Amino acid sequence: MIFLTLLYSTFKEAFEKKIVLTIFLLITAVILLFLSFINLDSIEGLKEMLMMSGDESFRDAIVKFETNLINQFSFMVVFSLLLIMSASFIPSILEKGNIDLLLSKPLSRRKIVLGKFISVVFLAFIIISLLVSVIWFIISIKTNVWHFPFLSAILWFTFIFAVMYSFELFIGLVSQSTILSLLLTLFLLFPVTALLSARETIVFSFVKNDTIKFIFNFVFYLFPKPWDVRESCINMIEGVAIQSWWHMISSGIFMLVMLSVSVYYFSKKDY
Repeated sequence: MIFLTLLYSTFKEAFEKKIVLTIFLLITAVILLFLSFINLDSIEGLKEMLMMSGDESFRDAIVKFETNLINQFSFMVVFSLLLIMSASFIPSILEKGNIDLLLSKPLSRRKIVLGKFISVVFLAFIIISLLVSVIWFIISIKTNVWHFPFLSAILWFTFIFAVMYSFELFIGLVSQSTILSLLLTLFLLFPVTALLSARETIVFSFVKNDTIKFIFNFVFYLFPKPWDVRESCINMIEGVAIQSWWHMISSGIFMLVMLSVSVYYFSKKDY
């Protein structure tokens, strides 16, 4: 009952803020516009080209095309928009009047924080589900290649959002600022975690000092790993074995730490 109440308030606030619908419609329009260029002529041309080359099957080419749709650029854009959408939820409930009304209800502060977190993540899950499903369905209809593992991106991306939002939630509680929580979370997503993920191929190519390398590696293990989780998602879609689940585990630990600290801070804060 508590969760449903917080879920309802989150959805109500989301639809009252036109930016949420604008972001969703913008993402959907771009995807549909892009996928509209996938016509039957181009598909038949692709089939003929693959038959002549003999390098890969038509199904493999479609799977590769699907994974290319969630490349690094589109990944950053989609998650930036989701984080923009969610940045104001916590600061808004901390406004005078809203927080007084919320704390007057028979709810523990722990349930308020966790309920709000789950509600926002569930909202993101719905948006991600719609976007991924639309991409998958249109490609499948036009190519007759029904690659169901692509739908696993829904769960992978929801997990990544939950991890990043746990940080945004904590910053929102401490700063009570939508702008600051958004900027710091976006900064963590890119460039911080992006550079840490590519430290061996980019940073270490010109950094030779062992101490600096150790610092980069140490920080890498402390912070979440959204880009590495994305790579694991692509591997699963392509049917490639995932060598290590450490990126998922460490990111999950980061999320639990952020939520624990948030609950503790909110429980002790005098509003």
